[in-house]
Amino acid sequence: MKLNTLTLAILAVSSAALAQDQEHEHPDPTEVITITANPLGKTALESTQPVSIISGDELKQRHAHSLGETLSSEPGINNTHFANVAGSPIVRGLGGPRVKITQNGLDTGDVSRGSPDHAVTTETSTAEQIEVLRGPATLLYGSGAIGGVINVVDNRIPSEPIYGLQGNVNGSLSSNNDNKEASYDLQVGNGTWALYTDAFIRDASDYETASFINDEGERVDSVENSFVEAQGGTLGVSYQFDNGFFGLSYQGLSQDYGIPGHGHHEEEHEADHEEEHSNEVHEEELHEAHGPYANLEQDRVQIAGQWRSPFSGIEQVDFRGALTDYQHQEIEEDFVATQFENQQKEVRLTARHQKLAGWSGAIGWQWDISDKSAIGDEAFTPDTSRRTQGLFWVVEQEFGAHHVDLGARYERTALASEDWQLNTFSAVSASAGYLYHFDKHTSVSVNLSHAERAPSGTEVFSNGNHFATRTYELGLGYELHEETSGEYHIETAEHRIETERSNNLDLGVHYETDSFHANVNVFYNRVDDFIYDDFVGLTSDQLHGDEDHDEHQHEEHEHEEHAHGKALQVVQFSQLDAELYGYELELDWQLSDAWSVHSFSDYTRAKQRDGGNLARIPAQRLGAEVRYQAQSWDGSLGYTRYFSQDKVAVNESETDAYGLLNARVNMYPNWLANYGATLYLKGENLTNQLGLVHSSYLKEEAPVMGRQFQAGVSITF
Repeated sequence: MKLNTLTLAILAVSSAALAQDQEHEHPDPTEVITITANPLGKTALESTQPVSIISGDELKQRHAHSLGETLSSEPGINNTHFANVAGSPIVRGLGGPRVKITQNGLDTGDVSRGSPDHAVTTETSTAEQIEVLRGPATLLYGSGAIGGVINVVDNRIPSEPIYGLQGNVNGSLSSNNDNKEASYDLQVGNGTWALYTDAFIRDASDYETASFINDEGERVDSVENSFVEAQGGTLGVSYQFDNGFFGLSYQGLSQDYGIPGHGHHEEEHEADHEEEHSNEVHEEELHEAHGPYANLEQDRVQIAGQWRSPFSGIEQVDFRGALTDYQHQEIEEDFVATQFENQQKEVRLTARHQKLAGWSGAIGWQWDISDKSAIGDEAFTPDTSRRTQGLFWVVEQEFGAHHVDLGARYERTALASEDWQLNTFSAVSASAGYLYHFDKHTSVSVNLSHAERAPSGTEVFSNGNHFATRTYELGLGYELHEETSGEYHIETAEHRIETERSNNLDLGVHYETDSFHANVNVFYNRVDDFIYDDFVGLTSDQLHGDEDHDEHQHEEHEHEEHAHGKALQVVQFSQLDAELYGYELELDWQLSDAWSVHSFSDYTRAKQRDGGNLARIPAQRLGAEVRYQAQSWDGSLGYTRYFSQDKVAVNESETDAYGLLNARVNMYPNWLANYGATLYLKGENLTNQLGLVHSSYLKEEAPVMGRQFQAGVSITF
């Protein structure tokens, strides 16, 4: 892998600092916070798998509308960047159905894993912490976590006694897209009963960028149809008894957001409807959007409980369950073009047992069912049901300075659609981890895992137009056969669909003193039967459906393509062997009581084992930030360089390098000290750079946000 000069310089600084011998540890506070995603109650320092936790002021400073944008500066994590309206985390080059996104350990229940224009339904403005598990985490969370887990944690069901009143209130205003945002979370209790409530509201217009040429050849300085209107709230209650607790919560969420680069209609098609859609009131109802927009709604009920020392041999039993009702409509010209729905139920039961031959551990059972449906222009996947059950067992033991983790999981997943017979997949995963403390400053870790993933419904059953990605998607269950010159017939595939099988090796070094902190992770991931979207070099007007898809459906596809202005590139889901490798580096150096330097770098190389590159893999990054801490204020100035990406797949263009300069000032006025108040001002992309995000399907149409200033207040009580 290539390392530029600046990366090598930082590594040299790291080596010099590692040679210092300090007498006392000064751990990062986030590294002694318990990882709720782990049933054994570990901290990040005790984990053999690379884990990081973002919480407190750091989480407030990073918070953005989408989860992907909130985590985009975390080493090893990138953003799918569907403009600013939707964004999902990419972990070490893997995203979509390979990264599990959970709310308090349970699947979010949305449809964000199937398309980059579908929003993730977590809310970070009211979260307590976000846990990032890099690499396969299939043991605890199933085959959908073959790339990693992002767990958003809040206290909607209080698990500890609460006395009195406590909470947070936040508000901010932004210059670039006129974003106005406010949120609060509040907890009150008497030690036995606890009540939790939160709410947020967000309203943003189209965002501005540095000047660029859009796909119509026009020079513009904003991303059309990138508005966001979102609001939601949660109410939860819990009861504490001598040996545990039990509680439930309800969350309601609503979002309207534009879908940039989607559904560009021909002038003649627009003219046919000009008279029908010309009144100003209607335009206001569409939030002054210039194109299609999504209307998203979700209702979610969660249940959680814990029973400590229930009976002999079991130290603790934890129960979690969620019932999620999700839908979103994609609306064009005052009619619902497509409607997506998901009804999902999930139960997790985990029992932590007493030591067996010196091994502490936990055994668990997970049950998850999902029924998804789609109706309309972009219903490229038929109604699909998924039924999953999994059993897992994880154990650990200390041998002096040596720590060993072992675990295994067995899972069965059944996929079915209205046109297909039942497909059942079995997945077996196992891992072994080793952590060694050389001394109180230095530790090394090794984690070896074998993980298997059942394909998603989209990857198997898709067969239709997907305008958000400007493709015609064809799942693993279909194959193309040439009829005549230039014409192709879609038929049901006869080949066997395999589970993905990942063999992943992680090596980590952690070093900690009073003045220096370093984390270095190196990984290698070999994936057999990797499922990828292959651009086959055809367009949708060259396709004919099979006998099961009648002539009417084919005519409907042709009409939709005409309405959207052009034929779509055909993408065929296929399987091949792949490998991914790279590193994550994070350094903190305390220069004095007031001054410190933070830096990071990450890199992922992803390729097919028989030659060629995987698509939309983020480029190498290198960032540094200088921080100053005074008595009543602190500030920072940072720069992140996104290098060019020239390791591209077939029919994928290279992406130029760019850099972002950011600054922040936090003030803690004495006259607000009793309210735990922070006033802040931050500036992002201060030099107004044009940045194209290589991992984005809208790379050319939706660059990163231009220069922006944000002012806000945060109050903790």
